[in-house]
Amino acid sequence: MIKKLFILFTIISVLLVGCAQEKSYNVWVDSSTQTQESIDSAIKRLTDAEVDFIVDDNGSVLVNEKDMDKAVMCCS
Repeated sequence: MIKKLFILFTIISVLLVGCAQEKSYNVWVDSSTQTQESIDSAIKRLTDAEVDFIVDDNGSVLVNEKDMDKAVMCCS
């Protein structure tokens, strides 16, 4: 019985840790090399395509790694 509980606890722990991983973002539009107009355009296209992205403190647009293919298809 204790062995079964230990196995169950281990499986649940692995699932919870795997699901709680932090999102990873990659630069999609770098504010140091692009105009504000192109940044605004990228934000609009990503929003319309429902791509997960953030704008960092420098104004660069970062796309979630999991949505990178979706971003390439909508915005290239």
